[in-house]
Parts: sequence; structure tokens; C-alpha cells
Amino acid sequence: MKKVNVFLLVASCIFFAGCEGSEEKADLSIRAITVSPASLVLKPGQSQTLSVTVFPENAVNKKVRWTTSDPEVVDVNGAGDVSAIRQGSATVTVTAEDGGEKTSCLVTVTAGDPVAFGAKGAPAIAVEGVWEKHTVVSVNGQIYVPEGKSLTVEEGVEIILSADAQDNSNTKIEFIVEGSLYCNGTEEDPVVFTIPAGERDRKTSGRYWGGIIGSAACPEILLDHVRVEYTGAITTAASPSVTKGLFKAGGGDGMVAFNTNNPRGKYVITRSTFRYTGEDAIYVQGGECIFTHNLFYAVGNEGGEAINVKAGCKVDAAFNVMYSPNTNAFKLSNSGVGGDRFQAQINAYNNTVINAGWRRDPGKPKGGSVWAEGGLVNVFNNLIVNCMFAAKAPNFGAGGEEGVVQGSIIDYNFYASGTAGSQVTQHLENGTVTAYDGFKPGVKDVIYGANDLSGNAPGANDPRFVSFPFATRSPLDYNFDESWDFHLQPDSPALDAAKVKTGFTPYFAAGITLNGKTFKSPLPAGYFGAFGGQNQ
Repeated sequence: MKKVNVFLLVASCIFFAGCEGSEEKADLSIRAITVSPASLVLKPGQSQTLSVTVFPENAVNKKVRWTTSDPEVVDVNGAGDVSAIRQGSATVTVTAEDGGEKTSCLVTVTAGDPVAFGAKGAPAIAVEGVWEKHTVVSVNGQIYVPEGKSLTVEEGVEIILSADAQDNSNTKIEFIVEGSLYCNGTEEDPVVFTIPAGERDRKTSGRYWGGIIGSAACPEILLDHVRVEYTGAITTAASPSVTKGLFKAGGGDGMVAFNTNNPRGKYVITRSTFRYTGEDAIYVQGGECIFTHNLFYAVGNEGGEAINVKAGCKVDAAFNVMYSPNTNAFKLSNSGVGGDRFQAQINAYNNTVINAGWRRDPGKPKGGSVWAEGGLVNVFNNLIVNCMFAAKAPNFGAGGEEGVVQGSIIDYNFYASGTAGSQVTQHLENGTVTAYDGFKPGVKDVIYGANDLSGNAPGANDPRFVSFPFATRSPLDYNFDESWDFHLQPDSPALDAAKVKTGFTPYFAAGITLNGKTFKSPLPAGYFGAFGGQNQ
């Protein structure tokens, strides 16, 4: 009997010890979790570590998992380090591995502190250093980057230039770059050069400011994912570009959106947008240049090209979309040759050009699509749609300032004319009602190569864009619809790789290096225009 009692006593002890162990194990699982702070406000580029408290404090497994509701706004790592990326808000959630308890912190990312430079009518202000991401920069007077210095503009920065006259002569603000300028935007957060919101009217005639102007000393400019708009101010005797001898005063001509003057400089513009300009978008008078994957629309008011090249330049321009430039998509000139301004050399390939030339006075025959009047030019694999004229080159092969030199190529281009036309009196009188009228062989100065593709009637050479009203879009309408897709449908004749020019090496296939980063010109593609099929 004693043995039985001892056995029962031992068994009871083991049972209750087991129950006590089970109860203790349940008590050591996480039953609540908190995060501090519960909300957070950061600026882009800032970071902060969140702290976690669990209950009970002696929980066996204290591991947690961190997640963010929007990784493009806020990032978080496994240690709870929160990093602000761009403006917006996101919820950072922390979840207990043991038990699944969770809590969260609301993170709001605001714009950077606003920065203001210059004052109306005051002397020009030197700017240099870094404009930090998502900062709003108000420019109220003339500014410049000093020679030997540099300015870096980070992603999401918005530069708002005053549209006010700076003096009684109606001098407007210009941004003169004597040193180097590096604008590093992204697709989601471009750098923007614009004017106050109340002045933005989607018109090309505003001429509100004078553009970005590289001086004769400027060694480098990079515009990567940048938007430049509402330029074209008329110069005066007091304009910085005039006092520095870069432009002439007045005369009715306005300032361009982007300009260079140094034949030894290096300039790259890529994945950027130029729109609502009173004059040219890009006007270069010197330097090694790469202009690729850009969008141009509503360029020029009474005149103006998307890209205008002069002597002293070597340029690769490719995979750009140029919609409704007033005069031409490209003006390729050797004007100003001499001294250190060497013969202009331009490769213009795989660009999509639409509705060019229709807003220029038809009595001035330079408007149309491509105008080549000097230098060595290679114009090929371009998709030229509904433009007023095919490529023109007076005195082709004759050389000199006006004549395109021997060895140039204007060939392997695809021309397409829809059925929509113009009823403007001047167009009717000049016989240029639809694009086909200006595409016909025999039109003055039009150059057709043996390998060009051109329909024999309006609507006969439809490039088959994924979405664009090719046949019906008015050639005079410069308003751009961002939903248009200029990729080509699978049955597009512009996808015929056997018809394009291949085996061509751009000038800067090996690249141009700016601020330690190398940018390379893309090789010509096996299709016409800036885009191939939807997967290209």
C-alpha cells in the first residue's frame, strides 16, 4: 500500500509539473505589440529607426517582420529602419513571428524645405552645390552656375521660375550655366523647370523665361528625366545671354529652352520632355552631344525646331518622339563654322516625327520635318508622319555652309501621310493640304533616297501605331495626348527589318562621360521610328 501511495504521489507531482510547464509556456508567447512612434513625418532622403515593445517582456520568441504598404514612398529593413523616398504616405507594419500580433506606423513624406534664390531686378545670384530631392526651388531673379563650379539637382526637384519682368524693358529670367549642371531625375520623379501654376496655360506663346544656357566656358550639362517648359522669352539689352555675348537683343526672336556655346563641352539630354516653348527646344552651337529617348511637343510659336544644330557640334540624336514642332523636328546646319567651331556632324536616326511644319508660314519653305543645310548629316530609320514636307536639303552634296557635304546620308526613312489635311488659306494656295502633297517626288529641295519608303497617296502607308489617330488627326493640332502609344502593331510595315539601315556605328557608341557616369548612344534599331513593337 505504501508503494502504491508513493507511486501516486510521484505521478501527481509529474502531472502538475507538466501542467505548470504548459501554463508557463503559454504565458511566454507574444500577446501584444506596440511600435514607437505611431506616426512619423520625414522628408525625402531622411530616415529613422522605429522601436518595438512586446508583451510579455520575457516572451521566448521576440522576432518581428517589417513591411511597407508602398515601397516607392517608404522603405523599411529588418531592423525597423525607415527611409523616405518620395512624397506621399505609406503604412509600415510590424508583425510578431510568434502569434501574428501586429501594429503599424503611418509615415508621411513631405516635400523638402522650399528654397528661394534671387529677387526681381537684383544682380544675378550664383548657385552651386546640391538641390536636394523633392525640394521646391523658387527663382525670382537671374541665376547662374559660376565657372569652375557645379550644381547637382536631385530627383523630384521643382524649379519654379518667376514669369515677371525683371526691369522696364521686360527682361525675363535666364539660367546661365558657366560651370557644370547635373539634373538627375527619375521616371517617377523628374526634375521640372516651370513657372508659377497660375501662369501655365498650355500655350506656346507665353515666352515666360529664357531657358537653360550653357556659356562658352560650360564644360558639362546633363538633363536626365527632366521637364522644361514655357520658355521663349524675347531677349533685351539687359538679358544675361546678351550681356555675355551669347545671343543678340530683341529682333522678335525668343530664347530657346536649352542652348550650348562650347565646342569642347559635353552635353547629354535623355528621357526628358520639352513642351510649350516659344522657340527651339534644343539649340546647340558647340559640343559633343547625345540626345536620346526624349519627348518634344508644342515646340515653337512662329518658328522653332525640336533640335537645331550648328557648327562646332558632333551629335547623336535617336529614339526621340517629336510631335508638332512649329518648323522642323531637325534643323541641321553648319552655320558659324570657323575657328574652333568645326564642321557640324549629326546622326539623326530612329526618331518618330509627327505633324511637323504645319504651324509655320507656308511662304517660308524651311518648315516640314528635316532641314539640312550644311555639315555632315546621316538621317535614316526615321518614321516621318503627317509632316508638311519630306526631308529637305538644298544643294545636297555641294558642300559649303548651305550645302550638305558629300558622304551624307538622307535615306532609309519611312514616310506616312494620313487623310486629314489643312484648310488654312495659305496651305490651299501652296498646294500643301495633306502631308502627301509635301512628300511627292519633285517637291523643291526634297531629298528621296533609293531606300526610302513612301506611300503613293494619303493614307497609303499607315505605320499602324498601337494608338494614335493617324488618318484623322488635324496636322495643325499641337495638343499632345499622353495616352497615345507610338509602338507599332505586329502587322506594321515600319517593323520590316530588311528595309532599315544597319551596320552603322554612332559617334558616341563608346559613350560620353559626365560627372563620372558614362552615357552611350544606342545602336540603330531594326525598325523605323523611336519604338518597335509593344515588347521592344
